[in-house]
Amino acid sequence: MTLVLGQQASAVTRQRVQVAVAGGLLAATVVAVAAALDLLASAQPDWWVVGAAAAALLVAGAVAGTLTAVRREASRLLTAAAALTGLAAAVLLGLVVSVLVLGRLPHADERAVVAPALLGAAAAALAFGPLRQAVAGATLRSTLGLRRTPEAVLETFGDRGTRDVPLEELLRQLAESLRASLGVHSVEMWTGDGEGLTRLLSVPHRAGATTELGPAEAAVLRRSGVAGEAWLALWLPELLVGRGDAQVRVAPVGYGSDLLGALVVEQPREGERIRADDERTLGEVSRRLGVVLHNRALDAALQASLDDLRRTNDELRASRLRLVSAADAERRRIERDIHDGAQQHLAALAVNLGLARQLLADEGEDRATVGELLASMTEDVRATIAEVRDLAHGIYPPLLRQAGLPDALKAAAQRSAGPVTVQAEDVGRPGPDVEAALYFCVLEALQNVAKHAPDASVAVRLVTDRDSGDLVLAVADDGPGFVRQGDSPGQGQQNMVDRMGAVGGSVTWTSTPGSGTTVELRLPRPDRSP
Repeated sequence: MTLVLGQQASAVTRQRVQVAVAGGLLAATVVAVAAALDLLASAQPDWWVVGAAAAALLVAGAVAGTLTAVRREASRLLTAAAALTGLAAAVLLGLVVSVLVLGRLPHADERAVVAPALLGAAAAALAFGPLRQAVAGATLRSTLGLRRTPEAVLETFGDRGTRDVPLEELLRQLAESLRASLGVHSVEMWTGDGEGLTRLLSVPHRAGATTELGPAEAAVLRRSGVAGEAWLALWLPELLVGRGDAQVRVAPVGYGSDLLGALVVEQPREGERIRADDERTLGEVSRRLGVVLHNRALDAALQASLDDLRRTNDELRASRLRLVSAADAERRRIERDIHDGAQQHLAALAVNLGLARQLLADEGEDRATVGELLASMTEDVRATIAEVRDLAHGIYPPLLRQAGLPDALKAAAQRSAGPVTVQAEDVGRPGPDVEAALYFCVLEALQNVAKHAPDASVAVRLVTDRDSGDLVLAVADDGPGFVRQGDSPGQGQQNMVDRMGAVGGSVTWTSTPGSGTTVELRLPRPDRSP
């Protein structure tokens, strides 16, 4: 705590000193200008006014340093005061040089021009910086045509980098701007894929095979700054192949520790020398290009994620629609099966019960006839019970709920029309939803075998993947196999995809004509209970 308070006190003291020094510099400037006017100009200043102004500036500097708002701008105030003092010193130095050249002080009739001369010198000093920049730009434009300053290249590139410009077009425009700005013979743009670098384009176009750098060479380049031909000859001689004795500069384009590309400029040996300013411009452009390429990669990844989410949402919507349609169709099938099967049997039983009652009420009727009728009704009841049981198996088999998936699969294999063998490990109880999805997918696969390969034998295998821990259920037949037509699965296959997708699983089909078909149901690392 004491150290922190001491640092804060030291900072306040420094700021107060800076404000006071700024006031002192301004006071000294006022006094110096007044002295020059008193000595050289015809207008004599009132020294009491000069003294009062200087004293006021000194007091203002001391008092203003106590104000927090002023102390925050202490550095700027000191810089501005120093600049004004320097301007006054330059103007007064010009007057001193003039006196030395004349060898005497100006006469009385010459002193009238001293004050205008001071103002003119001050105006010239203030206008020197902007005029110098404007003349240099005009000279470049007039002598080099389209050549622009490096600052203009960086500003234009920054603007273009934020627009929705295709990457290759952006790089081509940057290469053309750099070539015009630096006055070099050619500019090459290289891009990376995380493993190495490949030359994407060259301005002007460079004939010949596309050069590539491997991961090792790219790693060496990433650790360098803007490098010349001497460094390249030692570390990356591949980049000098075919360039003769030309001047070459290479700037790596990266973000963080990743190398995203490179800029290569080339100039003939007899051409204008590549200067240090040009190298700094190349390095700055490469840094900005690294940020742009990194942002472009992030945008592409984000767009890919959005597209994937949109596609997943569309698939989910379509899957829900299929599930609703399948549920409606299944309800209609159950209603039809009940109406055509169990309901008809029960209606017949009701008629026969009425007939039996009438026969029993008729004392003259043969008891044997009544017994035959009751025996027939008993068979009808048994058939109805069996049909209701089969119907219940189709909805949700009681054995699956009571005993688990292996026993339910074995019971389904016994009811299958063809030979089916079941090999099931002890996988525990992965949950009723998972068991139902796997069970009905197996029934779907067995129905497909009965429909397309009625003479084939089937092997059902339920195991746990030793490497991944996934629950794997495979249905393999030795039928004729098939060749999948197009990307759209059949209705049965789509039902299996929807069922497994609803519990986080997947379905794959492996089939070769003449070698049978294997359907693999995979559920990643299910929560198993003993």
